[in-house]
Parts: sequence; structure tokens; C-alpha cells
Amino acid sequence: MDSSIRILRAAWVVPVSEPPIPDGEVVIEGDRILAVRPSSGKTALSVEDFGAAILLPGLVNVHTHLDYTVMRGLLEDMEFFPWIRQLTTRAAAFTEEDWIASAKWGAAEAVAGGVTSIGDCTFNGAAFTAAHDFGMGGAIFIEVFGIDESRSISEIVSELQIRVEEMKGRGSGANLQIGISPHAPYTVRPALMRALAEYAREQHLPICIHAAESQAESDLLQFGEGPFAEMYERRGIAWSPPGRGAVAYLDDLGIVCDRTLLVHGVQVSAADRDIVRERGASWAHCPKSNAKLGAGVAPLGILCDIPPDRLDVRLGRVGLGSDSVGSNNTMDMFEEMRFAVLMQRAARRRIAAFGAREALEMATIGGARALGIGAETGTLQPGKRADLCVVRLGGLHSTPAYDPYSALVYAARASDVICTVIAGELRFDARFGPNVEDQFPANNLTQVRLQLQRAAQKMREWRPSD
Repeated sequence: MDSSIRILRAAWVVPVSEPPIPDGEVVIEGDRILAVRPSSGKTALSVEDFGAAILLPGLVNVHTHLDYTVMRGLLEDMEFFPWIRQLTTRAAAFTEEDWIASAKWGAAEAVAGGVTSIGDCTFNGAAFTAAHDFGMGGAIFIEVFGIDESRSISEIVSELQIRVEEMKGRGSGANLQIGISPHAPYTVRPALMRALAEYAREQHLPICIHAAESQAESDLLQFGEGPFAEMYERRGIAWSPPGRGAVAYLDDLGIVCDRTLLVHGVQVSAADRDIVRERGASWAHCPKSNAKLGAGVAPLGILCDIPPDRLDVRLGRVGLGSDSVGSNNTMDMFEEMRFAVLMQRAARRRIAAFGAREALEMATIGGARALGIGAETGTLQPGKRADLCVVRLGGLHSTPAYDPYSALVYAARASDVICTVIAGELRFDARFGPNVEDQFPANNLTQVRLQLQRAAQKMREWRPSD
């Protein structure tokens, strides 16, 4: 056997693109998948048999904010508007070193939970550093703000262009795309949104926008009322409500296209579905974050554009996202899948609303398609990048396991992940020991933990300024 070829085996292999394979194996050569098949039964030094486990594609967390990992558990039980104001106000207390440590700790959490690709929105670039250091794929979106006239459009776009080119240079050879994120309809003024749409179109950059997330956002756009409108008035910001929902409003500004990832989609309608379908845009579904902030339950039938009672229909470009741990507390994608299914069934009072297989698709190939990387990752198929994770069975909470989809979505936890492989390289292995610092062969977390603890102490001592 060629020494560059490795074989990983498990009780179940779940390719996602094909039915599960009992007693299966994945053959890897370099950074690529060579074969996905039933176990050959052969033994060799290059064969690793995980036994009672499930081998599946690396998970794709399509919406994260690694920067805000330091905010975990800090702002609890708050309405959306005061929550986001607190978040942005407290952010001023941190240094660049704090942000990088925060993002790296978040990247480690994601990789340890089987995530191999992310779609991250970063305002300071720390998430790019972290994702790159941990070998992750996906897209990093540079956030842009500018609801008032304090800075000119040309100044904002010029600065953005410099940051984009700088990140592209640092990421040479990596699996990370660089894109832009006009933050939201309520933080980017219309003229700036149009300019960003034009810039992204000229440079062919992916775009990510928080959209149709909350009632406060809807009230602002439809009627010029609510907490955002009151904040505008206090700051002397002129605002004329477009009298439309977020998707239609953004489409009018030219920012919705086949490179656009819309995040949340709680406040959407059938008309919005038509716009997204025509433009070829994607959605990031963040059920736990939306529920925890009281935003509501996204109508997944509209986001996925699937007819009722048709669980056999493959999901389109809709991915599953955790959002930041500042609103979600964890990046456990198994919990996210479980929550997505249960919330849809509870809201619609129908079992057929959503199922385990669809949830796993959304957390893998759905997310990959949403980020425009479905040809490279999201399923276990020959020729694709060797992004995969191994989930342990046999725990008190996961025994017995009759069906791999059910076991993954209804019972598994991020802590059940044994190891994570990205582009053929072992990035996390829980078998290296009980200490988290020992489980990442290519990364040193000791100093990251210390810096994160110092940053967290700043939050304990933080007091609002007068």
C-alpha cells in the first residue's frame, strides 16, 4: 500500500451524498478523499479503525463570530436591542491581543466539535487569524458599519479594500475566501449599501448580511418606529422608512445576488422567497440564537424553498449557524441540529416539518453550498477535500444506536467528537489526553487560555462610562 494513503474505518460511514455505509471506510490520499466504501477488512499500519463510531463529513458552521467568544455568558436574558448595544459598547475594552485570543479559543471549540469550515463575520480581523491558524476552510467576511454621515463612503470603501487585500495576502494557499459583510440594514445607510454592492460586484467578493432578524428591525424598515428609530433620533440620524421588509429593501439596494449569504430570516414572507430564488442568494439558519434572543422561529419552509410534506426534497443553499457564543453560549452543531428539528416541529406542530437527515444535510452540504464551497467539501466523495470528523458511540446517552442520522441529531454532542481532520491533516484528537491544550497537535492553547482569562477579567471589572 502507498505510504501516503490512509484508511479510516468506523461502524458507520455517513457520506451524506449517499446512504450510510455500515462498517465503512474512507480512503485518504494527501488532502483528498480517494474512496468511500464498505470496509475492505484489510489491516495495515495506515489503517485506523475507530470501532463504535460514526465517520461523517466535517461540519460547516455557516455563521459565527469567533471574535466574540470572550462574551460567552456575559450578556444574558436581555432583549435584542439592549443586548446588541451592550455588546458593541463593551467591545471597546479589549486589545488586539484579547480579540485574537478570543477568536482562537472559539476556533478551537469549533474544530473540537467537528467543524471544518465556517462563515465568520469579523469586525477586526481576529477571526481570520484564528481560522487560518487552525486550518479551517470557508469564508471570512469583513464587517462594515456606517449608518450616519460621520465618515464618507469613499473613505469607508477605500479602507475596506485595503483590509480585503491584506487578508487575501495573508491567506495565500489557505482554503479561506475573503468577503465583506455590510452588517445589517439598520447599521449601514442606503447609499453606503449601494456602494458596497458595487464594490463586491466588481471584485466578485462573497457577501454576508444579517437580515430579517428581529421585530425591532422590521418596525424600523416598515414604519420608522421602535428602538432603532428612537436611537436614530437621539443621534440625529435622518431616516426615511422604505416601507418594505429587509429582503426587499436590500434587493432594491442591489446587494442581494448569487454571492450573498443572508443570515437569520425570521421576519420573511413568501414574496421574500421569490426574491431570494430569483437572485440565487443563500440563507444561514441560526435557530438557537434566534430563540435565545427572543427573535422568533424562522419559517424554514420559506428559507429552504421546499413544498410542505416533502422531506425527500434535497435542501438548497441553506446552512446551519450557531451565531456567536455571546448569544448562543456554545458552537455545538449537534445541539444546533437537534434544536432546529425540534423548533420547527413545535412551531408547526407537524413531524413532517423537518427531520434528522435534513438537519445533517443543512450542517454539512447545505452550509457548504451556502458558502459557495459545495464542490470542495460538505460530503464524503472521491475527489473532495478530506474534511471529516469522527463521532464516538457507546456513551450512556448514545447507546444503543440503530440509525446514524438519529444518533447524530437526537443524541450526539460536540464532546462526542473523537477527532477532526481538515484537508487531510489531523487538527483535533481527544485521545491525546484529558487536557484541552494537548488535543490540538498543530496549535498551542496554553497562552491563548491565559490571554482569554485576562480579557474576561476586564469584563468582570467593566463599568459603563458616564
